Amino acid sequence: MGVVYATTDCVVAWSQGQSPLSKGDVWDERAPLVKERPDLFATEPTRVRGRQAILEDEPPVETAAAAPGTARATKRRAAKE
Repeated sequence: MGVVYATTDCVVAWSQGQSPLSKGDVWDERAPLVKERPDLFATEPTRVRGRQAILEDEPPVETAAAAPGTARATKRRAAKE
């Protein structure tokens, strides 16, 4: 049994009614909807979980906000006269 993956979030109207799709849903490649609307499916997963473990070699992304419990060093603006 082969599988395909939904490529979009939508409700698709087709010959047998309406069916909701969520990106990444796994469908049997022999399903009637897949045969009628192959443009909505891909053979490779569209959403891969657990990717953080693969990306450990990349530098961390800097955050713009201060961590909880810390204060940023700021300077007060001079009052307008």
